[in-house]
Amino acid sequence: MPSPQQLDTFLEQIHKGNPDVGALLLIDSTGRVIANRTASTELTRVAVAMAVPLRELLERTTAELGCGELRTTLIEGENASLALADVDGDRSVVVVGVARASLGALRADSLWLVDQLRSTQPEGSWT
Repeated sequence: MPSPQQLDTFLEQIHKGNPDVGALLLIDSTGRVIANRTASTELTRVAVAMAVPLRELLERTTAELGCGELRTTLIEGENASLALADVDGDRSVVVVGVARASLGALRADSLWLVDQLRSTQPEGSWT
């Protein structure tokens, strides 16, 4: 896994580059928060509580539909939006956007972070 400093740098780059991001999370399939950048512990709690079962459902759905492995999904709400992206089959990036945030930008940010995490991680060495 990237060092804590690298993770923090990646999160900071997104946070500075997109003012519509309200929270950035890297979580595992059990809901453990590996890294986050948010001003609200409540937002973190809610995002994790929703993202874990959502990811499980999406993985089953994509398998049943023959879509292949889950890459990313977007949820748009009236007051906030969310991008969920797969890192390695167990870990997910969650980017929560404020009201009327650009869904394309949230998706791009989530996939950029996935790319950064994968490029700094030797194959098979996530622990």
